[in-house]
Amino acid sequence: MFILGIFLLLLLFAIISFAVREGAWKIATVESLLILVLTAIYAVLRFTSYTGGFMSVSSYPVDTSIGISFSTGVSALSMALLFLSAVVMFIAIFVSGREKFNRSFYGLMLSTEVGLFGLLISRNFLFFYVFWEAIIIPVFMLISIYGGKGKEKAALKFFVYTQIGSVFLLLSILTLFSFYGTAYHTFTLNMGKLLNTAFITQYITGPNPFWTDFLLFGFFFSFLVKMPSFPLHSWLPDAYTSAPYPVSIVLAGAISLMGGYGFFAVLLPITAVIGSGIAWAIILLGIFSLIYFALVAMFQTDMKRMMAYASAASMGFISISLGIGILSSGNVAYLAVTGGIFQILAHGLIMSLVFSSLYIIKNTTGSQSNLTVSGLFREMPIISTFLLAGVMASLGLPGLAGFIAEASIVLASYQVIGFIIFFIIFGMIITASYHVWMVQKSLNGPYNENLGKLKDGTKMEIAVLSFLFIIILVLGVYPSLFYHMIFMYVKGVF
Repeated sequence: MFILGIFLLLLLFAIISFAVREGAWKIATVESLLILVLTAIYAVLRFTSYTGGFMSVSSYPVDTSIGISFSTGVSALSMALLFLSAVVMFIAIFVSGREKFNRSFYGLMLSTEVGLFGLLISRNFLFFYVFWEAIIIPVFMLISIYGGKGKEKAALKFFVYTQIGSVFLLLSILTLFSFYGTAYHTFTLNMGKLLNTAFITQYITGPNPFWTDFLLFGFFFSFLVKMPSFPLHSWLPDAYTSAPYPVSIVLAGAISLMGGYGFFAVLLPITAVIGSGIAWAIILLGIFSLIYFALVAMFQTDMKRMMAYASAASMGFISISLGIGILSSGNVAYLAVTGGIFQILAHGLIMSLVFSSLYIIKNTTGSQSNLTVSGLFREMPIISTFLLAGVMASLGLPGLAGFIAEASIVLASYQVIGFIIFFIIFGMIITASYHVWMVQKSLNGPYNENLGKLKDGTKMEIAVLSFLFIIILVLGVYPSLFYHMIFMYVKGVF
């Protein structure tokens, strides 16, 4: 009931944010902070001695004749991402105070968080799909209403891509629903029952393997759009560039987690029916995405656009981790998949720090281009340090959260794909190159005097970004806070 209570409270907060007349930013900031605190308390109370499976399991029947019920459950996977969602949304809402958006903006932001929480706690495919779709609407409106140049085109492209992905997701769900009803003469949308290897093997793959390939294609397509992965990424540069910075934080830190969550909540339990050919395709797609996005990022002069591609490149590790998990077994599989889930968590936190720092720099200097912003350490030493910390974490510097995730995936990958791992290393080298180049150009070197006298971040901004960096540092030095419980979840699923 605790987690359901947090969800209902969040829904109430979203409604309140739409209704308030004054102080919308302050109210939304307090609301998002309270959700973060309650989520952290829940994690400590329920997951301190986690051994696997789902916690806070409940079910409220809606229509038993066709198996519809509002079923909830929280695993280590969803707990880690609930925490990530709460942190990302708090950071995004807090930094938006620099522009003081109207109340509808904060209502839409909290509505997005409602969708994320609903998605992560749902154990019924109908509500899983409803929340999956519900998230698209406020994000589309946030981009189309509050975005910058080209916002209509960017919002439309985001909507079209994600909507097409949602159609394939729905078709896969309906395939499972239909075959289960035929096999057992009863209908259900319970995720635990439909995501059952024995059921799929006997009643779908056995009679007609085409339908197994069909449902797997639908799931993979939908999840890869959200991550995003090559070649389904075309919405990414326009959406990230046109969206206001707080929304870009949400896109990088929260929306991208939906694809990774789909991988490990929907596909991981049925890896036994995913053939080695598909696994290899996913691995190669992840490697290609890592290298491709890194190369594209290298040639960007707009720092926001560069880090948007860097975000997509980092998500390539998630595809690699799932593919390695399918092809291997035992501790190697556990290591790869745990690394993939930890990558989602680390990536969201790191991108929040990077985009928040860039937002303050853009708001202060009026530019986010490497061609005009240089030598910022002289005028903005503290915010520059936070950006440097975020960039170093993004490239996988040891001691920070990103290193733990990437190291786990690389170590497991070497056991399975051998020399092909050098392509992953090549992508990581490119990633390090453009990150260092950006730091050298924008933070170091001679200061651009045309920028004039600049103010560093406010005390509150410094405090909040310090809080975010401490989380990244703690998860890099003591990853077991989340790593151990994620490992137990993965071990229980395989």
